[in-house]
Formats: sequence, structure tokens, C-alpha cells
Amino acid sequence: MRKILLSFLMIFWVISVFSQRHLERRHHIVNKVLKEIVQDNDFKPAGFGFFAIDSKTGQVVAQYHPDKALRPASNQKLISTATALDLYGPDYKFETKLEYTGKIDTVTHILHGNIIIKGGGDPTLGSKYFDETKDHQFLKQWIHAVKSLGIDSVAGAVIADARIYSWDIVPVSWSWTNMGDYYGAGACGLSVFDNYYTIYFNSDSVIGDTAQIVKVVPVVPNLVFNNGVVADTVSDDESNIMGAPYCNMRYLRGNIPLKKTNFKVKGSLPDPAYFAAFEVEKSLQDNGIRFGEKPTTMRLLKLEGKYPVGVPRVLTITYSPPLSEIITQTNVHSVNLFAEHLLDQCGLKLIGRAQTGLDAKAVMDFWEEKGMDIQGMALTDGSGLSQYNAVTPRQMVFLLNYMKHNSPYFDIYYHSLPIAGQDGTVEGMFKGSAAEGNLRVKSGTIDRVKAYTGYVTSRSGREIVFSMIVNNFSCKSKVARAKLEKLMVALAELKK
Repeated sequence: MRKILLSFLMIFWVISVFSQRHLERRHHIVNKVLKEIVQDNDFKPAGFGFFAIDSKTGQVVAQYHPDKALRPASNQKLISTATALDLYGPDYKFETKLEYTGKIDTVTHILHGNIIIKGGGDPTLGSKYFDETKDHQFLKQWIHAVKSLGIDSVAGAVIADARIYSWDIVPVSWSWTNMGDYYGAGACGLSVFDNYYTIYFNSDSVIGDTAQIVKVVPVVPNLVFNNGVVADTVSDDESNIMGAPYCNMRYLRGNIPLKKTNFKVKGSLPDPAYFAAFEVEKSLQDNGIRFGEKPTTMRLLKLEGKYPVGVPRVLTITYSPPLSEIITQTNVHSVNLFAEHLLDQCGLKLIGRAQTGLDAKAVMDFWEEKGMDIQGMALTDGSGLSQYNAVTPRQMVFLLNYMKHNSPYFDIYYHSLPIAGQDGTVEGMFKGSAAEGNLRVKSGTIDRVKAYTGYVTSRSGREIVFSMIVNNFSCKSKVARAKLEKLMVALAELKK
């Protein structure tokens, strides 16, 4: 009897192990939908990779070319945010220091020196994304700090110091058509107001007529536009702002809808540090503080062979929101600027430098040391905007599975991902499905690229980590999205 029982248990164990290890080969809803996608005519010319595992057991749920290196678009932000969280912890805060040099004449109330804005790499200074940073709150703090010196004039200037990061603020791999638009704002050691401005256009009812620029908010000094934006039968913004960093000429091309008033198009600041100095001087002037010299930056002073004299003294320090909140905004709203700052900040910790190309290589090395097979991986920025990035679905799954099982900050990381059907870039998806409110996922979209990586619990209780990336599909982006959405819903509905 005992031998029979042991034999039965052994058979049961073998069947159980076999069925679990070969889950990806079994007939289930995920494989059914995956087969439909692979055979879909719109994906025929595409590069497509998919990988999904049971996070508890490591079993493969389904896969298709999991080691194919593909452009991840904004899925790359998952790498930048995970690395920054691991290196700095959730409570880390960036610092921006307001300093002054020189001596104060208490009789004439003149500061014989300069006001220095010492950038600390904070991407959130004056940002719209946080209650504590919006509405110019930092300017009020700084005005109060300067006035507390008891002065009414400064012999020198407001000088912005962004030297904590490289002066090459835009990654060299970004395209010309992206870097002038708001989403092409690069990381500056002194960023401000999310590094963008807004152009307001009026368009008439005649197709092909040039749209009129009504105003620019905020006013960016010395900015010049070559305006080629025309009215057309489009339903949304199909324009581009093109221009290099530190260059005040901006080329406006493309189309906006007919018969629009104050139609908004956002562009990236050509020199965020200089704009910060300009805004601070303007605010101080408005509050009765006069300046003998025009605002400038350490970069411009170096080009002119000039350097400010005197040891700076700190007037006040402005702190960013904690890193945990910055990471959440980065992933939920897919903020390129924040991701680029996080990459540079990782570079400071890993190699003591903040230069995009070197930082990206350091991040790859960091994850290789954690056990990731980085063959095929190529990182050239922090946000995924570059067309030269490449990752595999298996690498993305490794990243998320590592965070789940090895990071003390997993809960923070997990809750930084948009909730299916509820917020961020996936708010309008998954309605009424098993994925809604259950699946946490980061989307990625650039030209002819769609990517989704995240976590989901299946109907059978499996905790699944997955990644899917498709490049060069032949349909419209929203059509490709719907196909991949069906695959994610299948993961949530899995009963095996």
C-alpha cells in the first residue's frame, strides 16, 4: 500500500512539474492571443518580442523572441527610475542653493558682488507636477532671502551655475525633429519650469495659410522664430519646433487645425540655466532690487574668459520633492525631462560624472552586475526618446522581477506605474476588462514603436511580470495599441 501511495505521489509530482515547466507550450488564452498577433498582417514587417513569467516560480507563461533587441521608447524610463531608486533611496531630495558673493555696504545698501543660483540637478524647480513646486513658490522664497540682506541693489549680476551636469544638455542621439519640442527638453544642471515655453497660435479657415503667433508664455529673451506652421484639415497638433540647445533660432514647421484661437504648442527652452537667471533677476527687479550687470551663466562667463570673484555664501536652499514622488510622476506621466535628470544623477553616483553617454554605459554595467544579461542592450539616453536605444523583453522582465524580489523599495516602484484604465498613459485603456485596476504597466510610444512592461495578477492567482515591444508595424499607432492591449487582457484572464 505504501509503495502504491509513493508511486502515486511520484506520478503526481512529475505531472505537476511537467505541466508547470511547460506552461508556455500549453493551450491557453495568452498563447492564443499571442499567436494571433504574430500572424497579424500589420505586424508582418515588424520586429516583435514578448516575454511573460510567473514571478513566484520563474516559469515562463508565454514568449516570442524574448531576446530580440528592440527600441523600447518610454519603457526605458523603467530602467532610469529603478536605478535611481536603488542608488539614492526614496527620500533623496535635490538641492538648489541661492548664494551671494562680495560685500554689503550697509550705508548705501549695495551688494558689491553677485547673486549665484547653484544648480543641483533638480528637475522639479518650478515644476507644474507638484503642489509644492508650482506657482513660482521658489521665487517668493528667494526674493525674501535676498531682501533679508538689507540691500536695494547689486553691483554685479544674477549668475546661473549649472556645472553639476555636462553642458551638453541634449543627448547626441536625439533627432532634429524632437529636440526643439517640449518633450525634447534635455537635462540641465539648473532646470526650471519643466524647461518649456508655450507658443499660442491663431489659424484661419484657409488651408495652407501661415498660422499667426499671438504670444509666447513665458517670455523667453532673444528667442526668434522662423514660422512655417500652416492651417490644415488636421484634428490635432502636427507641428514641430526645431532648434539646437543654446541657439535662439527656432524653426516652426508642420500643421495645426483650421480656425483655432490661442492654439498651444510647447517648445523646449534653449538655455534653461540662462532663463532661470533671467527670471530671478526680473523677479528681484520687480521687488525693488536693482542690478548693475545683465544676467548670465557660468557657461557664458567661461566662453568670455570671465569668472566671478569671491567665495559664495549660501542665502537659502530649495529642496525638491522626495525621489519617490519624482519617480511616480516620471512613470505615470512619462516625463522625459525627469528621466534624463535621473540618468545624469545616476552617473554622478556611479562614475562621478553627469554626461549622458557615459551615464548610460554606467547604468548598463550596474544592471549587468545585478545579473542581467545585457547582450543586445544599447542605452543612449534616460527617457527612450532616442531611436538608437535597444533592449530585449527578457531584460525588461529581469528588471521588474529584480525590483519585486530584491529591492527594499519595491512597493514605491510598483506604485509608480500607471494603473490600467485609471491614470497616466493607460487611463483610457482596459475598460471593463480583467486588467482594469489590476494591471500596473508602463507604456512606450514613439514613431512606429509600441511597448508595454509591467505586473498583473491572473485569474488563477499568478503574479505575472511581462514585457512586449513592437517596432515598425504597418498600422496606425492606436491600432497597434489595441492589439497589444488584447494580449495584456489575456494575461489578466489566464486561468491556468
